[in-house]
Amino acid sequence: MDTSLDSEVIAHFARKFVEQDWPVGLPGPEVYYDPRSLGLHPAARASLHAKCVVVDRRVALVTSANFTEAAQERNIEAGVVVRSARFAGCLAEHFDSLAESGLLRALTLPC
Repeated sequence: MDTSLDSEVIAHFARKFVEQDWPVGLPGPEVYYDPRSLGLHPAARASLHAKCVVVDRRVALVTSANFTEAAQERNIEAGVVVRSARFAGCLAEHFDSLAESGLLRALTLPC
């Protein structure tokens, strides 16, 4: 059982994401996490497997792929790019409302 503090788990993920998964030189994205995913009891943990990216509220990517070597090189993953301001706006609003309600929290990425 991992006994790390939530803040340590979050900081480790943020560092790893910036160092290993995000392209060097590009501005960092806004990343959010569900604090319920850090719960001690597995049955109570929340999980969002879908990865959603919204660009300028005009284009959306919804995919199952993780930002890992296995997902990018070995797994069979699926995703869709939707070029629709209506869809992208609705998806962004959905996640905005989750953040406003506290169900999602912004992840601070290291510089």
